[in-house]
Amino acid sequence: AVECVGRPATIRAAWESTRRGGRTTVVGIGGKDQEVTFNALEIFHWGRSLTGCVYGNSDPARDLPALADHIRAGRFDLSMMVTERIALDGIPAAFDNMIAGKGGR
Repeated sequence: AVECVGRPATIRAAWESTRRGGRTTVVGIGGKDQEVTFNALEIFHWGRSLTGCVYGNSDPARDLPALADHIRAGRFDLSMMVTERIALDGIPAAFDNMIAGKGGR
């Protein structure tokens, strides 16, 4: 399963939807004060693994040119990824929001 929201409830839901022996990958950006708990027997019994993903674990030298080609060709609609537009003088507040786990989608 791939979790893209970063909230404890959605991470837990992704984990619970993962098959025995499967992997849950967390892409969503959560806040530092948010916690998800698992008991040891649950991990053992299901044999699942939980991993984080930083920027898609990409190889920038390989992947960025390919992504740029897709964007130029109109195959990706990036408008849905913009949650807010921030002026240059709003950068400090944007970093505060990022650290607090707000936005980032």
